[in-house]
Amino acid sequence: MQNRNRPSTPRYLISPRYLAGPDPAAVTTDDVLLAAGWKATREPCHTDYRDPSGQRHARHLHSRAEHPGKPLMAWEFTASACPAARVTWTAWFSHDTPPEITAAFAAAVADDTPGPTPEDGPRYLLLSQSPHKATEALATAGWIRDIGHQDDSWYAPNEQAVVITATVPSTTGKGGANWLCAARRAADAMVLWVAVASPATPTHLMAALCRALTDPTPVPRHSLPGPEVGALTVTRCP
Repeated sequence: MQNRNRPSTPRYLISPRYLAGPDPAAVTTDDVLLAAGWKATREPCHTDYRDPSGQRHARHLHSRAEHPGKPLMAWEFTASACPAARVTWTAWFSHDTPPEITAAFAAAVADDTPGPTPEDGPRYLLLSQSPHKATEALATAGWIRDIGHQDDSWYAPNEQAVVITATVPSTTGKGGANWLCAARRAADAMVLWVAVASPATPTHLMAALCRALTDPTPVPRHSLPGPEVGALTVTRCP
């Protein structure tokens, strides 16, 4: 369950947001999904969220215990063509992912804007397109592109964050590597947080994640990350 006893006034504004860490006062994915009309079912170890159609699902794991195949993952998002159908795509976010980043992805998933045509169905089930359509925000923000054989890697200007693009699934349904987003500490390259999304994840959802990563707006925090995280722009709140 999300913490509703939030501190009232943050002490700092921090950027870049991908190094800002967690904060109990930040807008959370729980806030976003409940505001969108999703129903929450709270269990001792996790909370499940479902949209009114039953086609979209999110699960929040309360503890930091290892989840099989997805170490230290805190959030899992899925979508399917109907409530009982096989999952079409999946995305995971680890503990310590800055909440603004996870919440931005959740807002895009919860968006009920229909697809471009009636035949397309809901936007959250659109077929994935070229990864370049998702990474435009990275290019605009000056991230450095490393072109690979099957995927590209985009590095933040300080080289402390990376987005590795997925290979678009083929018509046979066999896809390539997952999307991978991560940030690391400057002192020892230890991973701070990671997000993974399957190749079939709709392109506009990954674009929303890239925009959240590159958003220059400082985020409020009640405490500063340790100096080992790296250089931050910090403004003390009045």
